[in-house]
Amino acid sequence: MNVLADEQQKLYQEGLTEEEYKKIEKEFLELYYKMRDKNASKFYSKLTLEQRKKIHKYILGIYILKNRLGGLTHEIIADRRQKTDRPIIFAVTHVGKFDIEVTSEAIKDHYYLLSGDYEHIQGIIDEPFIGLNGIFYFNEFVKSERQEVTDKMINHLQQNGNLMYFIEGTWNMTPNLPMLPCYWGIVDIAKKGNAIIVPVAADQYGKHFKINIGENFDMNNYGSDASEKTRAITDLRDTLATLKWEIWETEPTKRKDIAPDEWDKYVEERFKEWPYFSLEYIDRLVFKPKNVVERKDVYAFAKKLTPNKNNAFLYDKRNIDGIFREN
Repeated sequence: MNVLADEQQKLYQEGLTEEEYKKIEKEFLELYYKMRDKNASKFYSKLTLEQRKKIHKYILGIYILKNRLGGLTHEIIADRRQKTDRPIIFAVTHVGKFDIEVTSEAIKDHYYLLSGDYEHIQGIIDEPFIGLNGIFYFNEFVKSERQEVTDKMINHLQQNGNLMYFIEGTWNMTPNLPMLPCYWGIVDIAKKGNAIIVPVAADQYGKHFKINIGENFDMNNYGSDASEKTRAITDLRDTLATLKWEIWETEPTKRKDIAPDEWDKYVEERFKEWPYFSLEYIDRLVFKPKNVVERKDVYAFAKKLTPNKNNAFLYDKRNIDGIFREN
């Protein structure tokens, strides 16, 4: 039973007044932190990094068994990572509910998971195994928690621990972006923790995953100021996008064979795996750079137009390829 996720759903009811929303939010956060505190007192929260490394092979075995029982399979398109004595941050793309288990099976190494998703992990069968393996929870909407978890991750890397970091922050449910925009937190943490970043792209086809592991990404090749962090996160995002493209190239499909509703069916299948998620919920979590405007926002006004003789030309399919007609 996922009590927190059920409570969170109440925040997204239509027609809430500001006062009603604040009341529900207050009640949700009180329950959220009460359960977080209870989780922190569990025995596996006290395990050391070395203890977790020793039991990782058993956790991995459970993941593999769970994957097979669930019909989940994977193939590794390429594994270009190089051996290193430095700690590793596995920078992973995010496509659905089963990313953690399948990617764990592919990379094999031990890691702590970074998760801003406690409300959805608690109460599910995977929670104790994720907890045993190691996890850093944080509430991404609370600034003090973002700083606190950053300090924890840097210290963890300095102790030679690894991280799994879903760099996009949420599922990528866009039909045409290989990678969502990314915060630069991961490159800053890697720099301060002297860690190597290993980019890992994953894509899902039914219950089959394709994993593409890239070359080591070294933050020692970048400076520490804001412009260098921007350059680094841009390069890392481009690297992951390329890895994703390489996966797509293994799926040769002719345009005529693609059903008009294929993407809608894909999205529907992902949300069947985890019905607490929706496009609206995911959109709240996507990083939105200040200098980038999305297509849907640019043409949002078109949905509010009342067609008349003065604006009829906007709906002519010859005008910008009928772009307003689509909206």
